[in-house]
Amino acid sequence: MGTVNLLDCTLRDGGYINNWKFGFLAIKSIITYLIESQVDYIEIGFLRNCIYDRNSTLFNNVEEIKAILPKYRANTNFTAMALHNQYDLKKLEPNDGAAIEVIRVTFHDYDVDEGLKFCKEVIKKGYQCFCNPINIMGYSDINILKLVQKINDIKPYAFSIVDTFGSMTKNDLQRIYLLIENNLDKSIVIGLHLHENLSLAYSMAQDFMAMCSNNRNCVIDGSLLGMGRTPGNLCIELMINYLNKYYNKTKYNINPVLEAIDEHIIRIKKLESWGYSDAYALSANYNLHRNYAEYLLQKGDLRTKNINHILSQIEDIKKTAFDEEYVADLYYKYKKIVLGIDTKEKISPV
Repeated sequence: MGTVNLLDCTLRDGGYINNWKFGFLAIKSIITYLIESQVDYIEIGFLRNCIYDRNSTLFNNVEEIKAILPKYRANTNFTAMALHNQYDLKKLEPNDGAAIEVIRVTFHDYDVDEGLKFCKEVIKKGYQCFCNPINIMGYSDINILKLVQKINDIKPYAFSIVDTFGSMTKNDLQRIYLLIENNLDKSIVIGLHLHENLSLAYSMAQDFMAMCSNNRNCVIDGSLLGMGRTPGNLCIELMINYLNKYYNKTKYNINPVLEAIDEHIIRIKKLESWGYSDAYALSANYNLHRNYAEYLLQKGDLRTKNINHILSQIEDIKKTAFDEEYVADLYYKYKKIVLGIDTKEKISPV
C-alpha cells in the first residue's frame, strides 16, 4: 500500500452544523490542536462569494485565510474547498506558498466540464487541486470511466471518491475503487470522503485502506467527533488511533485531537446534535439528497414508515438535486390519498 494521509475537514464540512461560525479564537485553537496532532491536511473552510466575517470559516480569498494561520505549521498542509459555481476565480490569488497549498473543487454530474475548467484554472495559479465530484454513487460505471479520462487529461493532484449521500456499501466501494485504480493516472492520489448515514464510515475507511494498491497514495477525510450535518462524517480520532495501531503511523498524536473535541466540539454538539437517524439511513438507501429526509422530518407529522414510503417514490431524475416543490407535492398527495387525512391534521406517533 502507498502512503495513507489524513485530512481534517471539521472547519469546512463541520460548518454545516453551526453555519461556519466557530468564532475567531476557536478557529485558531482548533487549527493549533490539529497541527499538534500532526494530521497531514487541515481544511480551513470554503472559498465562497461572501461577506467575510473573521468568526466564520467562509472566505473570499487566500489573504483572509492567512490571518488565522499560525507561524508554526510543522508538516501540515492547509486546504480550502470551492464549489465552482459559488466562487469567482478572479478573487483567487496565485499561490505564494504562505497560506494554503491545496484547493479542493466540487462539481455535479451535470456540470462536470465546467467544474474541470475551474480545476484547470486552480492548477494554473499554482495550487495542488483535488477534484471532488459530488455523489460518485450517482455515476454509472461508464460515466465514471469517462470522468476518469477527463481527470487524466488535466492531471490534478488528487481525485476523491465522495459518498455525498452516505449510501455506499463495501461492494459499491470496491467496484468504484477498482474502476478508478485501474484507469486513473498512477501519479494522481485517490481520496475518500464518507458520511455516516448507514453507520459504515469507520468500517469503510478500513476497507478502503485494504484495497489501496502498493503504488497509489491515498487521503482519507474525517472530522472531529464526526462533526457534520446529521448523521455526520467519519471520526478523525478513530482513524488516528487505527493508523497508529495497525499501520505504524505513530507520528499522529491523539491527545491534541481529544483536547479540541473537549474544548470546542462537544459544546457545539449539545446545541445542534448529529448522529445516526433512521430517516437519513432511508435517504441513503435510495441514494437521495439528504434534504428530502430533512424536509419530511421537519413536517413533524410523519412516522418513519411514512417517510420511507414517500422517499421510495422519488424519481431517479430528482434524486441528486433537492426539489422542495416536488417533495412537497409528494407529501401532500401521500397524506391525502394514502393516509386519508387533512394536511393540517397530525399523525399519531403511537
